[in-house]
Amino acid sequence: MAKDIAQVDEREARMGRRVNGKVSVLLTEIEKEEIPDRLLELARKLQSALSEKQQG
Repeated sequence: MAKDIAQVDEREARMGRRVNGKVSVLLTEIEKEEIPDRLLELARKLQSALSEKQQG
């Protein structure tokens, strides 16, 4: 049972790292565009929230 939980936790961690990596790439692309500052701020908050969730 504990092994199953550890496997699920590792899968979730890997998925979180992939998602965070993709968000980072998208954030870099967003920064290159001429977009409203509010959208860029929201994208950064999303990346931060995903990072926090991955660590916690």
